[in-house]
Amino acid sequence: MQHRMIAATFLLTALGLGAGATAHAQSVADADNALHAMDLRMRALVTGRKNLQQIENLRHDSEADAARDITDAETSVFTDAVKVFTVAFIITGIKCPEDLRFTQQQFALVVKSFVATADTELARINQNLPNVAATAAHAEAVNIRNLIVDLRDLLKPFAT
Repeated sequence: MQHRMIAATFLLTALGLGAGATAHAQSVADADNALHAMDLRMRALVTGRKNLQQIENLRHDSEADAARDITDAETSVFTDAVKVFTVAFIITGIKCPEDLRFTQQQFALVVKSFVATADTELARINQNLPNVAATAAHAEAVNIRNLIVDLRDLLKPFAT
């Protein structure tokens, strides 16, 4: 009987620790800071994509195809970033504690999705990067990749 009580105590403690680890609550200030940091990076991504698209439109070869794949990957990442941005924006305006907890859970989910998309698209970018030989295009593609890495690393802690 005593062993069951001890086992039950350990189980409840483990469940409490596990629940605390899986439900990382972002404060409103965390969400607001993420919004501002994301805004800067997302604006830079849009600029990088536009620059690379202008360069790729001047070419009609395998290098243009690689640049197009990179801009497509960036668009996919940007689309998922908008979802994260939207949920973070919602968090900043919520007053009800129950709604806040629910929205924090949704934030963690969209961040997880974003991180998965970013990882997939970074692999795609890295695969196409060697095929972009023009100096200006290569520099812009590397800039896009670095911005995506930065954005992923910024948001990754919120995915827990």
